[in-house]
Amino acid sequence: MKCGLNSMNMNFRASISDKEIDNFRNTKQHFSDCYLMTSLETLSHTPNGRKILKKQIKHDDNNPHLINCYLYTPMGTREKYAIPTNAVVKGYKSLYEKQDNEIIRSMDISVGEYEKRYKTKPWICRVTDDFKSYEFENNLPSHFLKIFTGKEPTVNIAEKDFNMDLSSYKDEVMKVFERMDKEKEHSLLIGTGMKMLDGRTWHVYVLEDVNLEKGTVTVKEKRGNKPREMSIESALNTFKYVVGYFNNDLA
Repeated sequence: MKCGLNSMNMNFRASISDKEIDNFRNTKQHFSDCYLMTSLETLSHTPNGRKILKKQIKHDDNNPHLINCYLYTPMGTREKYAIPTNAVVKGYKSLYEKQDNEIIRSMDISVGEYEKRYKTKPWICRVTDDFKSYEFENNLPSHFLKIFTGKEPTVNIAEKDFNMDLSSYKDEVMKVFERMDKEKEHSLLIGTGMKMLDGRTWHVYVLEDVNLEKGTVTVKEKRGNKPREMSIESALNTFKYVVGYFNNDLA
């Protein structure tokens, strides 16, 4: 496989379509890329998030078998990663055959190429890179969101803190939930640490909705790809962090 990296030629045929963006909601996770898949899905939930998806993922002008993924460098410049739609990373053939969404595959590879070049992934996530075949796995959603959107998440509660859960951050979390209850357009993620939901540690979920009247939140993980409603109290005692944006943050 040969992946092309080209930050000079910014030509493109067309942004990905609304149908392709909507399909992020249906695509299941197969790699250790929950941070990436949940980020792309949650951005699809808001008008400004969708604009960013169309700006940062495009079909190639000259080659229908290339997808151009754009990421922001540590210097703040926008850089293009031209990825063949049939690209397969060594050691991942069987998983790539399961992951039929070529945009997800291309973005995975782009992030891997980015990390090889810049080594900006948080150190706690790089610990396992020596045991993995590719650097796109195991990452923090705030890092991916920043390099993808060019903006730091405006909501970031305890992602890098040494906490087990959100119980001691209840006041901060409830302010976000209260805002979610009023502003329905948001791109938010919620993640576990050492505690488990669905039998997995250090897993990232889409924070889909909150219902303060019922005292519940709805979360969605991408392997099963099904929403799950749970009490706010259970969420505070299970999840470790909340990160993301409200729609106007991405204007």
